[in-house]
Amino acid sequence: MATDLIEDRSDDSYVLEIDDITLTPSFPEPGKDLRWEMTGRLKEQIDLTQVQCQIQVKLGLVTLLRKTATLPEVLKMLGAELEGDTQAPSGEWTQTWTFAIPRELPKGDFRIYVQSYTGDGEEKDFMDLNLHIDFRR
Repeated sequence: MATDLIEDRSDDSYVLEIDDITLTPSFPEPGKDLRWEMTGRLKEQIDLTQVQCQIQVKLGLVTLLRKTATLPEVLKMLGAELEGDTQAPSGEWTQTWTFAIPRELPKGDFRIYVQSYTGDGEEKDFMDLNLHIDFRR
């Protein structure tokens, strides 16, 4: 990974095999956009509109958000959208998203957990990411 802010907890059983995630700027700043570039390989064709994401956001020991939503809904909440074909074929897969980081974020140690799975009736693990961002700097 090009960043140490993200831990890929996926294993060989996951549909998405992540090669790299690059953040620009390398550390998110409140009130500024964050560009997320992810490259990897899909092991099978996926309907990306059906990928379900379980998200948990913690500030220290306090859980601020616990939500399940589709991948497009999650991206929309963050000011981004899926690129390309939503019926992604197996093989190389690249996505670039620009997220709007709210200016009003409290200073603190944030942990974001994203576990996702395909929602096509045969739920398979899609990706599992842990993000650790300390905005106390």
